[in-house]
Amino acid sequence: MKNNRKIFICKGVYNTYSLYRKAICLILFSSFFMLSGNAQEVNKRDTTIEMKEVMVTARSEIRKLKESAMPISVIGQRQLQGTATNINDVLARTVGVTVRNTGGLGSASRISLRGLEGKRMGMYVDEVPMSQLSNFVALNDIPTNMIERIEVYKGIVPYKFGGSALGGAVNVVTKEYPPVYFDFSYELGSFNTHQVSTVFKRTNHKTGLQFGIGGAFSFSKNNYKMTLANLDNRIVERDHDKFNKVMAGMSVKATKWWFDEMKWELIFLKTRQEIQGIDLDVREAYNHSVSGLTALTLKRKNFFLDGLDFDFDIGYIIGRYGLNDKASNRYDWDGNKLPAVSPYGGEQNNFPSDGRNRSNELTSKLNLGYTIDKHHGINLNVYFDRNSLHPNDSLMDKALGFQSNFPSKMKTLTTGLSYDLTLFDGRFQNAFTLKNFIFSSHSRSIDVFSVRAPEPVKVSKSYFGFSDAFRYKFTDDLMLKASFNSEVRIPTSEELIGNGYSILASPALKPERTSGVNLGMLYRHLKQDGGLVEIELNGFYNQLKDMIRFTPDMIPTMARYRNFGSVRTRGVELDVKGDVCPVLYLYANGTYQDLRDVRKLTPGTTVENPTYMKRIPNVPYLLANFGAEFHKENLFGGKEQNTRFLFDASYVHTYYYDFEVSRYQDKKIPSALTMDAAIEHSFKNDQWVLTFKVKNLMDRHVVSEFNRPLPGRYIGVKVRYLLK
Repeated sequence: MKNNRKIFICKGVYNTYSLYRKAICLILFSSFFMLSGNAQEVNKRDTTIEMKEVMVTARSEIRKLKESAMPISVIGQRQLQGTATNINDVLARTVGVTVRNTGGLGSASRISLRGLEGKRMGMYVDEVPMSQLSNFVALNDIPTNMIERIEVYKGIVPYKFGGSALGGAVNVVTKEYPPVYFDFSYELGSFNTHQVSTVFKRTNHKTGLQFGIGGAFSFSKNNYKMTLANLDNRIVERDHDKFNKVMAGMSVKATKWWFDEMKWELIFLKTRQEIQGIDLDVREAYNHSVSGLTALTLKRKNFFLDGLDFDFDIGYIIGRYGLNDKASNRYDWDGNKLPAVSPYGGEQNNFPSDGRNRSNELTSKLNLGYTIDKHHGINLNVYFDRNSLHPNDSLMDKALGFQSNFPSKMKTLTTGLSYDLTLFDGRFQNAFTLKNFIFSSHSRSIDVFSVRAPEPVKVSKSYFGFSDAFRYKFTDDLMLKASFNSEVRIPTSEELIGNGYSILASPALKPERTSGVNLGMLYRHLKQDGGLVEIELNGFYNQLKDMIRFTPDMIPTMARYRNFGSVRTRGVELDVKGDVCPVLYLYANGTYQDLRDVRKLTPGTTVENPTYMKRIPNVPYLLANFGAEFHKENLFGGKEQNTRFLFDASYVHTYYYDFEVSRYQDKKIPSALTMDAAIEHSFKNDQWVLTFKVKNLMDRHVVSEFNRPLPGRYIGVKVRYLLK
């Protein structure tokens, strides 16, 4: 059974001592439950048999996904360990995917799929949309030890996921656990980095009840060296980038009641993150948040009718968050004292802040799948989201001289109806989906010419979209895939109704629409020795209309989202991977994606657009990855041991972070070739695993968007203990 939203996330450990203290308490708590549960009743022989069944199930599920009609990349547990420290590391090596961080551990990051990124990407955990939860936690926060696999859907989002997305979707599938399971890991790394995660599951065979608790703790000073281009390339140490996170949660699941699965979860989240200055030496400003989530999941096969599958999720999220920026002085990198941004303080923006915002969100998803016979199936998916924002920043209002904070609400309803067709003994598959998107909002907007009189704004709109994907198998190993989609992405609450203070409402904002096509060939061969060889080639074309961009407003210190126009994308990607021999695995992939501005005229005028057919800035267009793994049992003698040597390399070609209107354009991100390596050794059939990893092996100088400096060489040591 899947464990939805097992993200156990909190943030806010204020020093290393507190981090260790909380981690030790949770470990002891988990150990107490494990010992009281009489773990000895599951012997080693039974555990081994069960894990073999899990491995077979996992492989068959991955094969089923890869051979489905939709273009998809599947990341298994093999790629989740080794050199990877988090989900972003793994996704960055996936064909067609770009992950751009703004700094070290805990920094903001954006996942881009075939050039479409950010809010256009659907983020899911066990097929449940993260929605408002993504304001408090990212996919990257989920410990890799808890993940069974990651599914990356390109262009088309599966109908049973719900919600709206354009660029595709990333779905993290968490592990299914045996009756007794305890997993603990600790990683110590460069830049004063500490990461701890643990999970404990215990199942009562008689009642079928499973109890689980777990958590993850992260702490980093992120005090790596960076070069200040605005100060003659002076090298300084980042001194205000400390990141603290705590994650904790519990769950109760019943499997022997009327529902096949009935699960309740409770999750608590907290964070505190300092803001690192680049142009100036920021010393006090930080972001903070506290949130909680409760969720209920119900599943049943043959729901009143033979062949009807029922899947229902409902969750409620409460959040408190804000920016604290009220320092009385600012400082440059020479230590000179400068006046604050306003008489009331502040180090950045044009006003101080003491945010104490509150948000509430209710989400629910209903999925009904009915198998008519072996050739036909239909599916109904209904996703509802209601969120409200209650901003509160009296210090900002005082500095601005007018009230800029006001509550807002937004509702969305997405309904999808799908039809699956299977013919020729399963060689042909087709999936057609029709969707309806309805959204409404109620907010207040500050008039450009009278900022003291916010006006009520109400919006209610409806749109349709559809997608179709088919697959035909010429042989058991060779297949053709093709898909077409005309999708809609509903603006987020922030885009449509603002955030109540610095982002104004945009009632005239149109949803983004896209029309795209994907054509690909997949060769997937299972060798006699159990190894796998896979080659996949895809070509894609996409037209994005009414692209939404964040732009400054006429009102000082304010901004709002506006429709940008049309963007055309076309590209090709090649992915090759396989077991060369029983002890050696290799992979390589490359992506070329060309995004162009296809607005012939400047919006609202008859003037020719100077950036017509220019490449969209701040988006890489040429990417490549390569990796190797050597693995062998009992390489150094003994028994029940396994050793892995891993190497990964990534290349990103030079790209511009502004439109290239001249050959002398210097606003560009230089090309980057980074290499990672790791040695992993396990004892007692993976009960103990030791990993030594080096990221950015050659200590290359790497920058992200707008030339933000990224960490140099990272050295980490990880120990993991697994009882199952």
